[in-house]
Amino acid sequence: MKFLVINGPNLNMMHFTEPGVAGQLDYNGLLDYLELCCTQMGMEVEFFQSNHEGDLIDEIQSAPGRVDGIVLNPGGYAHYSVAILDALRLCSVPAVEVMLDAPDEREPFRKTDVVSFGCQGHFIGEGPQGYLHACIWLAQLLRTDGSTKAHIVM
Repeated sequence: MKFLVINGPNLNMMHFTEPGVAGQLDYNGLLDYLELCCTQMGMEVEFFQSNHEGDLIDEIQSAPGRVDGIVLNPGGYAHYSVAILDALRLCSVPAVEVMLDAPDEREPFRKTDVVSFGCQGHFIGEGPQGYLHACIWLAQLLRTDGSTKAHIVM
């Protein structure tokens, strides 16, 4: 099983902390961790990051026939990108959304998540672990009939 992990704007600049773990994990460390965990579970992952909406759309459109599923953290585009939503709906590859933190705890304009309407699952506010949980859930979805929905908010 192969997944495409797509990260939107500014995520390449992030540093992550995990409860109970000393220090911080940078973006490349996050990708290494996710690749290691997925490989151990028999999943292959491919990574893509861009700060440009059109690049994210192009990557989503290239997914059919190349990968089995998409794990997407759209960053700030989550709150207004109908174009990314449309790309997800048109590409016919199941997608799961990841948000590192809970938008409800931030500015009021972040409460609307347009991109979520194109995703079969949502892992919100779990930090870096959300990516791993999304991959596991997506693998389970693909092994079943695909009709399950997930909405996990921490």
